[in-house]
Amino acid sequence: MKLKVIPTDSQVKALKAGSKRQSVGMGDSLYLIIEPVKVGGGKSFEGRTRFPPGRGGTQVSVRIGCYGKGTGKWTLKEARDEWSRIKNWSKETGRDPRDFKKRDQPSGETRVNQTLEEVAKSYLSESKIKDSTRKDYQNMLWNQIIPEFGAETPINCFAWDYKHSSGKTGRETVLALYKKVSVRAPVQAKKILMVLRAVFDYAIDQGWMERDQNSALKVKIADNMHEVTHHPTLSWDQLPAFFNELEENKPKASCVTICAVKALFLTFLRVGSLVPMRWDELDLENNIWVIPGKRMKNGRDHIVPLTNPFNELLNTLRKFNGEEEFVFASPRSGEKGHMNPYSINQHLIRMGYKSVLRAHGVRSIPLTAGQEVLGFPAQVIQRQMAHVIGDKVRQAYDRSELLPERRQFMERWSEALLEQGLRL
Repeated sequence: MKLKVIPTDSQVKALKAGSKRQSVGMGDSLYLIIEPVKVGGGKSFEGRTRFPPGRGGTQVSVRIGCYGKGTGKWTLKEARDEWSRIKNWSKETGRDPRDFKKRDQPSGETRVNQTLEEVAKSYLSESKIKDSTRKDYQNMLWNQIIPEFGAETPINCFAWDYKHSSGKTGRETVLALYKKVSVRAPVQAKKILMVLRAVFDYAIDQGWMERDQNSALKVKIADNMHEVTHHPTLSWDQLPAFFNELEENKPKASCVTICAVKALFLTFLRVGSLVPMRWDELDLENNIWVIPGKRMKNGRDHIVPLTNPFNELLNTLRKFNGEEEFVFASPRSGEKGHMNPYSINQHLIRMGYKSVLRAHGVRSIPLTAGQEVLGFPAQVIQRQMAHVIGDKVRQAYDRSELLPERRQFMERWSEALLEQGLRL
């Protein structure tokens, strides 16, 4: 989309990312840069001019910052005003406009001013954490944290006592995000705080943030804040009514989504392990599904015995996605190829189960009913849930899979769900 001048923020907001990097003129040599979809589709402002001024000068680009509202972001008006200040400063001082941000730096002094994005990238590349954990942290940083604070925000702006122009301290800025997320997802809010704490600790170790200034330390839950609770779940006796409503499908969800919910109950896996399921992960000869360790929380390959009800569900999905790579393929999934893991929770909310049941809460049903109703030992059920059992010594020496016992449980579990009203 080519425009000579975009006079309003709403027009900037309406511009969409594509497959290639875009540069859209905002007037007066100010440009909006739109990154490709594959790298997030972010928007940022930069000014372009010649230095020294005139035809003999070199074309230089001066990055202003990310588009948006909030800490470290710039609206169109703010970006235009900043670009005007930069050009006037360069003209008055005769200095390179790219030095504008260093204008208050004493001569000869080296000033480290790492941005949040730079510190996050450095932390992820150098930290000694599991690949699966690294991926989780990266998703949290680039999908929830950086969009909120701004990639170009200097890391020292998050120091506990740092005072922003708004009057908020670095601690208050971090707590604002924590409280915002905790209203709808208290567990996720704690994870965000944990990741920020690790990133800030890394910045302190590197000398980019002062000691004793980590603003992401644990929060003492106040009376007016949501206390962390377990994921809402259903009792065994509530399943018939739920399965009946699932079959009625009043929210008009796709067949693939309904099948995903049924598969969740049949396998009680985490959605991040279930939804990216591929057809080539099925071992039909041994009647098992082998989930790669990179999708499991414990980092180990996980075996799911295939039962007759689960196979029947897969046959239904083959009619829709048999030619696709993913079992739960979705035409709206984009480059991922499979449905969004959050789609299951979204469907539960649309069914009216917002505060009654969450996808992760399904995992507590087999562990409870499996013992109390079906009479199976907890150890067998926990093995099938991929729980890490015992201390480090036991984990090192106990390599038993209990696969025959787990298959027996899965078969009885599937039959029990059918008895409670699950339809395939």
